[in-house]
Amino acid sequence: LGAHQCRLYYRIVAQKSEGGSLMEGGGRAWFWDESEVVGDSLQLVGEGKSGGTELPLIDRFRCLSSGGIKIVYEGGAVVRSDLEIIDRSSNLGSVPHDTVIPREDVLERRVNSCGVIRYRITYEGVGEGWISSRIRGGKEESIVEAVYDSAKEKQIDSSFRSPEEAAMSWYQKMEEVNPDAIKSEDVMYKIGDVEEFKALISEGQIQGMSSLESDSVVATLVTTIADFSEDGDAVDCSFSSMLSAVKYAVASSKDEKIAIEAVSAGPNQAAATVLASVGGKFVSDKALLARIALLRALNRRVRKALPWLSARPSQEGTAILGGLCGQGASVERAGRSKLVDSMERWVQVPCIASRVRSLRSLIFSSVKLEFLEGVTHATTTPTPLSHDEYELPREIRTVRVNRLKARRAMAGVNGRLKRKHSVFSQLQNETRSWGGAALRRGFVAKGHGGQKRAFKVKLIGEGVNDYSGPYREVFTDAIHEVLEFNDDGHGSLGVLDPTPNNASQIGDDRELFMFSSGERKVSERRQIVEGCSEEEQRIRKSFSSLTMARDESSREVEESLVFLGRLVGTACRHGIPVDLPLPMSVVWSAVAEERVDSISSLREIDLLASKNADGSLLWWQQRMLNSFVDGLSHLLPVELLPILSGEELRALLCGNPDVDVDLLKQVVEYEGYEETDDVISYFWEALREMSNDDRKNFLQFVWARNRLPNKASDFDAPFKIMKGGGDDTLPSASTCFFSLTLPEYSSKEVLKEKLTFAFENVCTMESDYVTNDAEVGEGWRGV
Repeated sequence: LGAHQCRLYYRIVAQKSEGGSLMEGGGRAWFWDESEVVGDSLQLVGEGKSGGTELPLIDRFRCLSSGGIKIVYEGGAVVRSDLEIIDRSSNLGSVPHDTVIPREDVLERRVNSCGVIRYRITYEGVGEGWISSRIRGGKEESIVEAVYDSAKEKQIDSSFRSPEEAAMSWYQKMEEVNPDAIKSEDVMYKIGDVEEFKALISEGQIQGMSSLESDSVVATLVTTIADFSEDGDAVDCSFSSMLSAVKYAVASSKDEKIAIEAVSAGPNQAAATVLASVGGKFVSDKALLARIALLRALNRRVRKALPWLSARPSQEGTAILGGLCGQGASVERAGRSKLVDSMERWVQVPCIASRVRSLRSLIFSSVKLEFLEGVTHATTTPTPLSHDEYELPREIRTVRVNRLKARRAMAGVNGRLKRKHSVFSQLQNETRSWGGAALRRGFVAKGHGGQKRAFKVKLIGEGVNDYSGPYREVFTDAIHEVLEFNDDGHGSLGVLDPTPNNASQIGDDRELFMFSSGERKVSERRQIVEGCSEEEQRIRKSFSSLTMARDESSREVEESLVFLGRLVGTACRHGIPVDLPLPMSVVWSAVAEERVDSISSLREIDLLASKNADGSLLWWQQRMLNSFVDGLSHLLPVELLPILSGEELRALLCGNPDVDVDLLKQVVEYEGYEETDDVISYFWEALREMSNDDRKNFLQFVWARNRLPNKASDFDAPFKIMKGGGDDTLPSASTCFFSLTLPEYSSKEVLKEKLTFAFENVCTMESDYVTNDAEVGEGWRGV
């Protein structure tokens, strides 16, 4: 990253170590002290692409006096080795009084941390070093003064007031000195002047769409292509890495054939899919690149501005201006009916926050997620280190979970035992007295694969140490239990129920779950009041989710949903995607405060009810959503979530519902095998042939989670495949370190049979130590 105060700062982008990851000491800036570098221990592994052309300094960093500088201090100027005057910087010599250092020997001008101007000079007999412009402290006497020579004024080279001017000069000089460094494609897409750029901007809009709609498609296109880059950042992703995908997408939209390279097949096809989904067509790929450049310029500024903007000004939705929710509450607040007839009567005070939300589709996902990550990092509860770096500090409390008893209870028919002994209920009881601050910890222990955690998990009756595998396992088990349901179509734990579409297997969304209604039907909770005026009916309808009848069962559901929100928020902070198939319009779009039609929302969960336009079910779901968001707000800044779309919010919390084999292959590392080995080919072929549910079970087997991150740059650790055993051996896994020990099987059929048997029949995580009789007895007591 650079040198400062005799330290060389760096950031790890890749490392190989047992159980290591970029979260453990990596991903953050660190440094080497010069005393730590011995001999040739640091070596350059590549050369710059500029062909030796140096980037010129801007005016503020150059000596602008035509005659150079003169030493005016009687004691001379001390030349030191570093910009900062610290103990580790050495004294190289001195420059005598009245010496004039010509301008060409003054290499650089900087201001150090003490506010003193320092010049980097070269002087015969001393070499290259730094001198100060004045003495710090005392009378602040000057050491040097500027010298002006009228004869040399015209010899001063070009002046650069901004970094952009310096960069353009460097680029032009590089073209002259090293023309081979400029690709022919770069010349083809070079824009001559501002007028040409304006013309391309106009051509870069999709025909038949508004500017906002067209740019939203372009922003999605850029984000999709950037997901295949190394860092996944749409702002910093180079144009050269996007060019192939952009050309392919534009050609595909116009039904033109274009050659596709195997290396770029993934981003090319993904980009073409984005345009095909909206039927978008662009005039030329150059026009599209110009539009992309405009959006990237916007997002660079948004990235800097977001931390300074108010997410929810107090004047939004104020009752003084006609609002129904009181001072400081939003018109689109999650959990309240978004009625068009009500919203039209509101006076929305113009503000930057509402404009940001209305234009959120123009902001790249990477920019929004980076902002949210910064806020969640700032709100993380600090945890002091333990004296032993391998031990967890006492602030990380231990949560005891008996999965053996939970599985026995969930396999039975007694609902009371399920709600008492499930992993979800055990976690809820163990953390009931914890505040949000305790769950907002993000401690990373040494040797734990970079996994952030808020607590330590003790699996009773299973011989396993929590090096991160058990921690992830309890989240996955708890969410899996919440999604189980009985023969009568109600959830086993009374937290989530299958939607009517799911229970009846009708409609388009047949795999979704909704918030439970408790022991009473939703229609029985609706309170109908006769004789109300039109204004009173409108107000009651707007607050219908809050006026529905409550009872003891509904209070239990609300309490469980608060904990579900806390559980999902904790998992999100610690990088654990959860398998939570909730409706897009009723939940994710509502939390993101997107406007959704009530009929389409109802159709997503109950196709038959949508034909009768009965909104009782929606009102109850909005009522329960308040409890879920309440729990979520303990861990995440829910006021900022509306900068995301519903799809982006679901992707943030739930990851990718499909286990992408190609994505997994991007982050794999082999130990003892080569990529070309037969058994490795058998493995990937077998994984592709499995159903998505089987691939989820495999992922649970090797990583203690059943969903992958959204892109390769989101992985904290690589997936390791290690060699061991033969046809008579079952594969084994280390969930803490995301590793699979794969025997060298003789055929794909044998590999698939053994692998499937392993992940379908594993029931405990016994491998670290042999449990004693007392612990075994406690784990299996009552089972």
